[in-house]
Amino acid sequence: MLDLGCGTGLSGVALAPFARRLEGLDLSPRMLGEARRRGLYHALHEADLLDWLPGHDAAFDLIAAVDVLNYLGDLGPALAAIHAALAPGGVAAFSVEAGEGAPFALGEAMRYRHAPGHVAALAAGAGLAPLARQDAVLRQERGAPVAGALFILRRA
Repeated sequence: MLDLGCGTGLSGVALAPFARRLEGLDLSPRMLGEARRRGLYHALHEADLLDWLPGHDAAFDLIAAVDVLNYLGDLGPALAAIHAALAPGGVAAFSVEAGEGAPFALGEAMRYRHAPGHVAALAAGAGLAPLARQDAVLRQERGAPVAGALFILRRA
């Protein structure tokens, strides 16, 4: 299992009980240091996901990306890389901040918002078949709910 953009390892707390092997990937050495202190991960990697994933073909049964893809505009390359890193039949689970109108747009908080229908189309184009999709409130920001979408996809 890969915790993509693991940060401090908060999502690893939820993932670890279900993983035979849990690896984390993040850009920030400070965040990885915090994740390491949790003692949940078998391996932690400091790298950009678009650089690291292509070298790990069919390596993971599950890739989870919680509050990560909103830092990317065009999700096409990331979804293609996720597809390649999944084992046949593997599952990707991720969240995006929801936006409408444009396929994606940079919000005030310097995070991208993505039109869920566009994300679904990109995922299908990358070879990821939908298992589930749900609208959700991802968090509160300045006292207001942040709308998002949760996706669960399988490598076709």
